[in-house]
Amino acid sequence: MEQTATELSQIDKQCPMNTHVFWNRQNPACRQSSLYRQGLVNRHNPTATGFLVALLLLAAAACSPPEIMLLETGTFEPSDIDKHDFYEQYVAGNRSLISLSGRANVQVSEPGNTKRLTVSFQSDRRESLMTLRNNLGIEGGRIYSNPDSVIIYNRLEDIAHKMSHEDATWFYLNGVAAMNLLQLLDPISEPEHIHRIFENDTFYLVETDQGDRHYFEKDQLVLRRTDRKVYQPEAYSTFQFDNFVDIEGFRLPRRLQILSYDEKSNIFLVIRALDINPANLEFDPNIPGDIEIDRI
Repeated sequence: MEQTATELSQIDKQCPMNTHVFWNRQNPACRQSSLYRQGLVNRHNPTATGFLVALLLLAAAACSPPEIMLLETGTFEPSDIDKHDFYEQYVAGNRSLISLSGRANVQVSEPGNTKRLTVSFQSDRRESLMTLRNNLGIEGGRIYSNPDSVIIYNRLEDIAHKMSHEDATWFYLNGVAAMNLLQLLDPISEPEHIHRIFENDTFYLVETDQGDRHYFEKDQLVLRRTDRKVYQPEAYSTFQFDNFVDIEGFRLPRRLQILSYDEKSNIFLVIRALDINPANLEFDPNIPGDIEIDRI
């Protein structure tokens, strides 16, 4: 039985757009917390990076968004490859990549609103730190993540929030907030997370136990696209990797395109500088001692 590669997970539930919704673990589509009540998340004008991108609007420049070009993947049939055999081939080419650092230009385009910023990033397999600046170089904030939590530091307003990864995903709609580039490029941590595998002449389609779908080129098992399961139409669900280059033996993308489920918003991230396996990375978000970190 054939399965179309463009099929996305169905949205399980939707919340009324004009209703304040409080914490509800039984209905993940309706999960909001004090960020919503504080006005840090606006469901009528959702922004991928939430209030942190709003910090950078001091001098945001209007510009035309790049053309959206989704990867043509075709149709798939169930693969005969065992998930453990696939995983052994998969890890053989990427597990020596243990850390990254660099700089990227980012353009966030939403209905009626386009803005540009610069992101400096560094990540290993446990931690990540991103520093965001507007197009005039003014630093707006930093995002730190580790396996347990995410810290969002708003330098312009001298406030900081700490939350779980699950909450960060919901509040910032899968956008660049709390993004660990290394984890995006290497999304499968163990074979038990693989639910099933499909294939065609060009790609493997790997579906995880969380409902995410990853498209790998068959020749080098290079990740070309990820479709994430989402519960909100505004959430960013498609992550596409393009413009690959060979750097120190690794084939890595120079451009990342992120598209919302309703296809009304997109993020383009173009990597301008990239350092492979840098030593002595520092992940301190440098939050002043007089700023209280608010636990969400």
